[in-house]
Amino acid sequence: MHMVCMTALLAGSIAVPTAFSAPTAQAAEACRSGIPTYVHDVSGESGGVLRKYLDWDPLTGNAAGALLDTGETAPLETYSEFFTGGRGIIYVKTPEGALKTYKDNSATGGSMLTPVRDYGGNWNAYERMWSTGDNRIFALHQDGVLDVYAVANPSSGSGDITKVRTVPRNDPAVVAIAQADDVWSAGQVVYTLRRGVVDRYGEVKAWRYSEIGFGSPFPNGSTTVVTGVDIKTRVGWSPGPGTIYTVGDNPDYTGIATSYTGAAIMSVANPDVGAGIYGDVHADIASCLASPSPEIKPSVRPVPPETETPPKAVTDGSPDPSPQDPTQFSGEFVLGDGSPAAGLPVRVEALDVTSGSSDDEVQLITLGTTVTAPDGTWTVPLPPILPAIVKRAAAGNGGIVNAMASVNGKTSSGHMMRGTHMVTAAPAAAPATARALVAAAAEDGSEPSKMRPVTDDMRKEQAQPTVAQTNLSWASKDEEVSVDLLGDKPLPEYQSDTAQGPQGDPYVIDGVDTKSLAVTPMDGGCDKTSEKIIGNQIKYTTVAEGHAYWDAKATVDYDSKLSSSVEVAVKTGTKWTIEGSVALGSAMSDASGYTNKGPYFAKQWKVPIEYTKIREKWTCNYGRDTFYRYKIMGGKYKVPFGGAVGKSGKDVSNRDGSVNYSNSPKTHRAWVEAGSYFQISKNRSTKWSGSVSAFGVKLGASTQYDRDHKQRITAGNKKNARHDIWGKNDRISGKPGVFYSY
Repeated sequence: MHMVCMTALLAGSIAVPTAFSAPTAQAAEACRSGIPTYVHDVSGESGGVLRKYLDWDPLTGNAAGALLDTGETAPLETYSEFFTGGRGIIYVKTPEGALKTYKDNSATGGSMLTPVRDYGGNWNAYERMWSTGDNRIFALHQDGVLDVYAVANPSSGSGDITKVRTVPRNDPAVVAIAQADDVWSAGQVVYTLRRGVVDRYGEVKAWRYSEIGFGSPFPNGSTTVVTGVDIKTRVGWSPGPGTIYTVGDNPDYTGIATSYTGAAIMSVANPDVGAGIYGDVHADIASCLASPSPEIKPSVRPVPPETETPPKAVTDGSPDPSPQDPTQFSGEFVLGDGSPAAGLPVRVEALDVTSGSSDDEVQLITLGTTVTAPDGTWTVPLPPILPAIVKRAAAGNGGIVNAMASVNGKTSSGHMMRGTHMVTAAPAAAPATARALVAAAAEDGSEPSKMRPVTDDMRKEQAQPTVAQTNLSWASKDEEVSVDLLGDKPLPEYQSDTAQGPQGDPYVIDGVDTKSLAVTPMDGGCDKTSEKIIGNQIKYTTVAEGHAYWDAKATVDYDSKLSSSVEVAVKTGTKWTIEGSVALGSAMSDASGYTNKGPYFAKQWKVPIEYTKIREKWTCNYGRDTFYRYKIMGGKYKVPFGGAVGKSGKDVSNRDGSVNYSNSPKTHRAWVEAGSYFQISKNRSTKWSGSVSAFGVKLGASTQYDRDHKQRITAGNKKNARHDIWGKNDRISGKPGVFYSY
């Protein structure tokens, strides 16, 4: 067979042979499980990154498991392209067109992209490239033909690459490859994926490649192996023969992987086998797939030996601690630069009295007034006898009173400033669960609240964005992502409800930076606030999460009543910001949660809560100046018509596993005895910064654990390895917030 070396190709001297032999046989490979799978994620703002997953049970398509996020990453330029060559070899085509090979050494502590060879050249004439996983590379040329290359010593990643064939553009397989949304191979079988269109589903077809004889190298045509591919499914791959994965969307989230196994037509093995898959995907293709022994505990890399054995996890059955006295409101106001806002009048007004009043303007009930101390702090006791309307609102909220503290003043430059903070309290006779939730809400809202400028556009009511416009906001886009990327990270200080982020410094007014200017009480002060509800939305809100890795099951209970604190967003001028939280304790007519999910399961849990957008109105300067402001606030548990009483939320499995366990504080670790369980049923949960997006704005939340609200893990009966867990924020027996599993 006449062969043309790669250097001749790059010089433009290409000879196409007229007869071919079969691809060189590779050494027999044992059937494999635990197949490395790579995703070129370009969804972030900091450039591309290559993420590594572990396909633990590829033979069954992880029918009873999931693709495991190893946590291993490596930078890979956004406009680079990659494909795998099998045996840990990764090919990268740079934006400049050079072809390079790398070796994945991350399993032994090395780099995921260890350089092997730089082939140079200009490979940008190819629209897409992929490998059989052994000694053939396919490359679709811009002019429509398919070039086939042989790879010498493919397991080394350094062998010569030689062109052996060009398949004409009118070959049916080449036509399908050119029209496909994605193309990949498993050995000598090439797969083409066409997504669905408006009036019909798409499909995946298999084309067997052969270099024996003359004519088309795809002599048997195609076989349809997957049907029902929807309009949003554009990515596919195979770890080896008999298993296919695709990535698309479900009704709630994007980036959801589905697995298929069997012969044509393949059956769905797992409709939610992985989440957060964004970008091109290739597996370290094996010639034969296997299922791992169920006795083996997955490990991405060797776990460092422990110098001491963690304690056994024991569920704390003691009574809940008595909550602190919740019978007062308190907080702290600061200027824009963080210095104390001292000597300013504070008014505390009950909030929930507006609930249900969608047509009328309602004046808020003042619960008390005071003046900020020299350090900006303030305290107002809850009145011993509540007004009737406030008492009824508290009774409908589990005994909790939500309120808004406001402070107003003027800078030395004459600019008006206003600060608000949502606070909670409960009568001494309120249920212990209510008092505990108030304490948790105070912990959530312990940060000082800034005074912010009152701008000219707040002198009139503002037109509200449409749903289509709020769907373009950063919060709404994040809501579609199938993995929780925020955790408990602070939200941006300012959000836009219609765009990715607001622009400009809100403290610069008429060219004056007001954040450090002294603020003094206003002449004439400001009157009580009145409110009017201008919109309602029911949104599923994250209130819990569970984790179960190897030989374990996860359970989450969220029953009887709401037991969560949810942040409140306030719009000052054109920017939304978080200003405290409200405690939600209304009754639930349904039990919710999930039971015994796993192994290899980790998802959040969401319940439906009604959110209101409220227009505030108040007057200052002896009634001569009227101002308007808007806020978004959570309310009662409310199931939408035909909706679920609760549903699974985002995937959080990237916090489990061997790497995260190795990186966890040793004092946070424990283990669950085989055949037993451990649960958290007291203290406060972790904070979910991305708990919900309402009206295009992101709000955080946390939950107060108790007998009706808990996270549990049940260990299986396998004893050849430990069922390890660890707390996020503290030791398991302390205040972990949430625990993870390995």
